[in-house]
Amino acid sequence: MSDSNDNSSSGSEQSNFLIDKHIKYLLSHLSVLPHFYGSQDTNRMTILFFCVGGLDILNKLDTAINQQMKEDIINWIYSMQITPKHDNSNLSRCGFRGGNFIGLPIDYYSNISKQQELPTIDTYDVGHIAMTYTALALLRMLGDDYLRINRRGITEGLKSLQRENGCFQATEFGSETDIRFTFCACAISSFLDDWSGVNREKAFEYVVSSRGFDYCFSHGPGLESHGGSTYCAISALVLLDMLDRIPHKEEMQEWLLKRQISGFQGRPQKDADTCYSFWIGGTLKMLDCLQYIDEHQSEVFTLACQTDIGGIAKEQNCYPDVLHTYMSLAGLSLIGFKGLNMVYPPLNITCKAAKGLPCFDKQAEKYC
Repeated sequence: MSDSNDNSSSGSEQSNFLIDKHIKYLLSHLSVLPHFYGSQDTNRMTILFFCVGGLDILNKLDTAINQQMKEDIINWIYSMQITPKHDNSNLSRCGFRGGNFIGLPIDYYSNISKQQELPTIDTYDVGHIAMTYTALALLRMLGDDYLRINRRGITEGLKSLQRENGCFQATEFGSETDIRFTFCACAISSFLDDWSGVNREKAFEYVVSSRGFDYCFSHGPGLESHGGSTYCAISALVLLDMLDRIPHKEEMQEWLLKRQISGFQGRPQKDADTCYSFWIGGTLKMLDCLQYIDEHQSEVFTLACQTDIGGIAKEQNCYPDVLHTYMSLAGLSLIGFKGLNMVYPPLNITCKAAKGLPCFDKQAEKYC
């Protein structure tokens, strides 16, 4: 069984795919970021996820990045890990942060003496649930063995983030509490194959409570259904192994299929946006009905949003960004675009990266 798509896409469409420019675009963002990413300093881990993940989908990760660079990236990721202190006083704050923005020494948590000399410098240093998800995903893409992961710290950190209603907040110091972070908690638990940090039944109840009258899902109870939040809900249910417990799947499939208007929109009355080729497409794949979309129209829309400098924008005549580039490539992978590594929708990483995870291995035939 191959992890890559070998024989889809017409010759003309394949020739319009600017693969070399996309590789250069993603590699350039590993070295220096355009000025408008300045506000994303706390999200460097996620930006890295889009760049490395995009190269992985393009099946160029092993050729575009040499082994030394891979090791440097892996070491940087681990430097963002917040591990338990000698007295376990920060267990609830463990996980991964998104960047060096807090100003701590790069090796702070591996140096006990520095912790003792500077007892208050880490007061506001906390893991972020989305950064922990993207860090673990990145390590899988890069072939890391997880031996440096502090599993206890991560699972204890997850416990502190789950609220009484079953949802998760992003950090111990408070943030939004919505279905995105419930997905992150389920993905983290699946990466580690350890669910001790999640009350699974409460998580399921929260996901169900976020379902609307149209049978799709919103960020939380009483809000408008959305393609992104529906992806998070269905992925969480797949990873929880509880998808079979929700009724009205046909109505949900219909709502999702109606989001295609050439490309896909995130909700009714909105324009098409390339990122929803994955958010909607991946959800349809998990619900066994991706085959009912117009693959050609989706492909044409995505390729039309490529730019001359590389990268893919949300729509035509817009500036590209790494998020829409990654999501567009993932969407093309789902419909069998030639040469791309296939994506495993529940974790939003390639099947190649997911191999060996118990959650993937029991579903491999369905997705790859």
